Amino acid sequence: MKFNEAKNILEKGYLDLGLEQDDQHQLNLELGDENQKELFFKHPRSNTTIRISRQEIEGFAAFNKIRAGFETQPVECGMCSVNYREQMVDFSTYGIRRFYSMRDRVFTFGNPSTSEYYAEIGYASDKFVNYFRFDKTPAQSTIEKMKFRHNRESEDNGHEMHNILFRPITIRVHNINVQNIKTALKHTDPIIDTCLFELSYLKNLTLTLQDEWPRRRARVRPFQFGDRFSENTLPLQKAKFNPDIIRFYQRGMSTNDPFIQFLSFYHVLEYYFIEISDEQLYSKLSRRLNDPRFATTSNYLDRLIQDTLTHKQETDETKMLKDVLERFVDQTELFEFIKAYEEYQDVSLYTKQQTLFGDKNKVELRTGHIYGNLAKRIKIIRNALVHSSDRYERKQRYIPTTKSELIISKEIPMMKFLAEKVIIGSAK
Repeated sequence: MKFNEAKNILEKGYLDLGLEQDDQHQLNLELGDENQKELFFKHPRSNTTIRISRQEIEGFAAFNKIRAGFETQPVECGMCSVNYREQMVDFSTYGIRRFYSMRDRVFTFGNPSTSEYYAEIGYASDKFVNYFRFDKTPAQSTIEKMKFRHNRESEDNGHEMHNILFRPITIRVHNINVQNIKTALKHTDPIIDTCLFELSYLKNLTLTLQDEWPRRRARVRPFQFGDRFSENTLPLQKAKFNPDIIRFYQRGMSTNDPFIQFLSFYHVLEYYFIEISDEQLYSKLSRRLNDPRFATTSNYLDRLIQDTLTHKQETDETKMLKDVLERFVDQTELFEFIKAYEEYQDVSLYTKQQTLFGDKNKVELRTGHIYGNLAKRIKIIRNALVHSSDRYERKQRYIPTTKSELIISKEIPMMKFLAEKVIIGSAK
């Protein structure tokens, strides 16, 4: 691509995005000086002049000569050719994000001086920036930066377009040398996994491969069941709450990671598995012992032994969870919660049959069914979170930082609700 052709593409591209040409640009054209080989823009809401230098235009022209060899693969924030792949990575989405500056830092895996493949992690290359320059999300990010950039002197040449372009952290693999892009992706997937693991293992820095551009999400009012408590004066309850399960609850409330949230709230429910199960056995044995006809004969004692053995054989964790829900969660309130949450989600999340990690589940809002259905659903998800072995033969596994997170995150309000009911219901 020739210089003037590249310049015209850049000029039209940024005008279409709503920028205005700076008066300085027209002045340079009239003077006929060397700056005719540059472009100058302003954002309508800013007085700052942003320059696209001759060098940047030349770089854009040079990349467009090879652009046809690339495809947007395997995801919207990745590019790949038969010889080169680059894809966006970012710091771990959930949990504690350790402060780490990537400025002017590049991690290199392998030896770039040889003809063999090697990989790098750092801020995106000019190839990546030019390839996605006018894609919706990167372009909008750049325009936003221009809108809020003030017209002041900058030692780091901050008024250059090159310096304010959307430039995420990426991983790039060089010298792939295969026949087609499909093979290039297959060949580089394990290379990328290896590099990300080594970065965590050797440098204690965790980055994850991204499937999509970061999006500015509309502020959605979080789901709230029941009346909101707006007062700053809080009641001091005389009830004594169990401090152990409160700590599990607080851990779930202190993070945005749905994995930790789900298991923390689940531990509140699990805390009473044995106690409630044993109480049922004690109640059954007490009824036999309190029967006036009871005698310490082999016949009656055998019944006691059989009751105990049967209890141990029939009691699995799903049943124990069902028993805990029956003990502490009011059925009518549970019905109301599910109806309100499905209305909030605008989808029959519980009352329509769903496939969760390979198992089908439907929660029927009927007496005698809801506790068992809900307990089964919770156990399906719990097992998916804590078991990664193929022994469980699930059609779908839970994998961190994938779409599995969305499945789990939709279950958090229910788990939080149940945990709160157990905490309140078990108070003394």
